[in-house]
Amino acid sequence: MSYLKSVNKLPKEIDSDKKSISYLLWGICIIAATVGLFTANSFETFLGCLIWPLLFSLLWRPGEPPVLLFAATFQSVQVFIPVIIADLAGESLQQSLQVQSDISSAFYLGIIAILVLACGMYLGSSKLTKYSGYFQAKMNESGSELNVYRLALSYTVILIFSLAINSIAFSESGLTQLLLAVSSLRWFAVFLIAWSGFRYRQFRILVICVTILEILIGITGFFSGFKTVLFVMLVVYGGTSTKISRLFRPQILILLALILILTTYWQGVKSDYRSYVNLGSRTQTVQVSLFERLSYHGEAISKLDVEEIKNGFDSGLERLGYLKFFGGSIKTVPSIIPHQNGKLWSEAFANLAPRFLFPNKPIIDDSIRTNIFTGFRVAGAAQGASVSIGYVGESYIDFGVPLMFLPVFGLGYFWGWLYQFLTRTGAYPLLGMAAATTLLLNSAIYFESSNLKLVGGATSAALVYVVFLYFGSNLVWSWLIGKSQKSN
Repeated sequence: MSYLKSVNKLPKEIDSDKKSISYLLWGICIIAATVGLFTANSFETFLGCLIWPLLFSLLWRPGEPPVLLFAATFQSVQVFIPVIIADLAGESLQQSLQVQSDISSAFYLGIIAILVLACGMYLGSSKLTKYSGYFQAKMNESGSELNVYRLALSYTVILIFSLAINSIAFSESGLTQLLLAVSSLRWFAVFLIAWSGFRYRQFRILVICVTILEILIGITGFFSGFKTVLFVMLVVYGGTSTKISRLFRPQILILLALILILTTYWQGVKSDYRSYVNLGSRTQTVQVSLFERLSYHGEAISKLDVEEIKNGFDSGLERLGYLKFFGGSIKTVPSIIPHQNGKLWSEAFANLAPRFLFPNKPIIDDSIRTNIFTGFRVAGAAQGASVSIGYVGESYIDFGVPLMFLPVFGLGYFWGWLYQFLTRTGAYPLLGMAAATTLLLNSAIYFESSNLKLVGGATSAALVYVVFLYFGSNLVWSWLIGKSQKSN
């Protein structure tokens, strides 16, 4: 049952605050865009600077964790970063990347695609706009009821449960997506801890401990899992005030600094660390003990010097940008390989069929598509890697310009619809927002995400979250606030 029972619009002064910040952002970005006209990639820089105020105007909702805005903005950064790198080097975009692909066209189509995606997100989530005041009141009321000790215990239990499920998820290929979706319920607890910690003093130690623990778990894994907790914290912090000016506090600088420092360090050690933990097997597995992994990082940190930090920072920027394979697909399709007329998106929807019912369903290997459609040769599943073109590139391969923007818009609408649907599901809006934030941060923020994994992963997660919100939220919430269900 939805908790939305009445309409309560935001006060006019809050809407006025958004307009004031929007005007300020437009002014800053127009100045930056004007300066960009004097760079090596003048029009690319100009256009890249102007997309951010558009995204802000479309997707910022005062008092709500801005997860839709974060998803669209993060992808726009991935598209724009190659231009910035080229500008700093005084080179054209094509010269900077030094690859046989149409990078310039990939940039323009990528920027347009992000804007189309954001429009879809806006329309898909537009039903929430008229309920904003009521929504925020219910969120704050619910958050004030949480018990710090019970929340800490819940997080501990679900963390152990989540790590146990993760350890078997990929060995049970027929249930992998479902198991990963169940495992991701752990981020509900992290969301609640962050929400409370940014508001109430008694939760602050818990927030710090959880953040440190999740960073350690992430950095001692095979992938850069430490980013997830920082992204959750950043998005939750964005919903702590209806007035944007009040968000400019030390917390935001600390979170951004942590993301920058840890990403720089990770990019510097990633290759050697992965070879160490998988014992040179070229698989995405961890085969050494936790103590050995911690010792490795301790030794690596002690040996860091300025040159390694610089290399890690440069590598991080290059990794964040993601136009190479999209540009390769533009050069290959349709001049060498024809457009696929929807084949790639059809495969994505066919992939929804559960493997335990259809055991002969093909194994997902994004690298196969990349090797076929981009002109590049990349490592695949046999080498412990998975390299994707990205859903925008796959849309181009299927339909070309301009029809490629239809599935991009549809995906944006789907993200927006899921956001408003999950936040309106169940009796407790804070749990609904935790579900929406978790799903979008896990599924919707990367430009390189393949439609094969987007459709299946998001659908599996949404089903698990809806079941939890409908059938488990009352019991869980009653326990978290220390009340019996009968008293509710």
